[in-house]
Amino acid sequence: MKQILILIKKKLYIFVIIDMILALIIGNYVDFNTINIKPVSMIAVFMMLYPMLTGLVIEKVKKAGRNYKLIVSTLFFAYVVASISAYIISRTVLIEYPDIAFAMIMVGAIPCSNMLIGWSGIADASVEDALVIAVIGLLLIPVVSPLILKISGGVFVTFSIQKLFFTLLSFILIPLILGFFTRKWIIAKKGKPYFMKIKKIFPGISASGILVIVFFSVAKVAREVISKPEIFLIILVGLMIYYIFQTLISILASKVLKFKYEHAMILILGATASSQAISLSVAASMFSDMTVFALSFKPAIQVLYIMFLIYGMGPRLKKIL
Repeated sequence: MKQILILIKKKLYIFVIIDMILALIIGNYVDFNTINIKPVSMIAVFMMLYPMLTGLVIEKVKKAGRNYKLIVSTLFFAYVVASISAYIISRTVLIEYPDIAFAMIMVGAIPCSNMLIGWSGIADASVEDALVIAVIGLLLIPVVSPLILKISGGVFVTFSIQKLFFTLLSFILIPLILGFFTRKWIIAKKGKPYFMKIKKIFPGISASGILVIVFFSVAKVAREVISKPEIFLIILVGLMIYYIFQTLISILASKVLKFKYEHAMILILGATASSQAISLSVAASMFSDMTVFALSFKPAIQVLYIMFLIYGMGPRLKKIL
């Protein structure tokens, strides 16, 4: 089981693609609209967020890096610049598809959190600075993201900003508190080496929750998507425009701010990647099936793009920066 969870974490993009194909096939024959998936969604949300936040050692922030220029600039790009980019794409490329356009707004409004730490480690960037930015960004999501979604996405979807605030707060705060005390309890009972050993399976459990959400979300809109296959291309084009623009403008900003590679890569990753688990969790709880489907399509595309960014562009970026 442990090896399976580790494999899911490492090859999430492949599992998401397989998951989507199965959901499209099964959903075409079984009417999932008659099935109440909310209880399943809530369990999946907990699977996604609780292990993720148990593995996030938030108390290390006070010991981590204090590069304030990097922290402020990365958060600015992750929230403000990303939101503007997503808004422009939603009002142009995706204007005729309001549910998909709103999904794009969510991509820009809910930045990458704990995965920024993992990606930074893979990219040989400063993990200490990534930790600080990830924690601050995570705590800002319940406050900043509802405002962005209301301002940028209110034209596409009507929703209660108060409900969204409390939904985000509960999705982040409850697992964060439970994760903090779970980590303390495991270390006290079993020791830190044991915790570090089992911590390796946490991302796999979170990824399994994503697969559950993706399956049911895609299955619910399978018949509509199969009848309109151009939806795949529309989502792909919107996401790729967003990723490429965010990458280019963050590279330019890194040059202007004179960041070295280990800091510049954090800004680039923070500006480009966005949360998988939190955005899917909120969408599954509050918004349309097509919005959830569009966000379900994102993990595979994002993982492949970030891998290209790190392994394909990484050596060149080291020379440029």
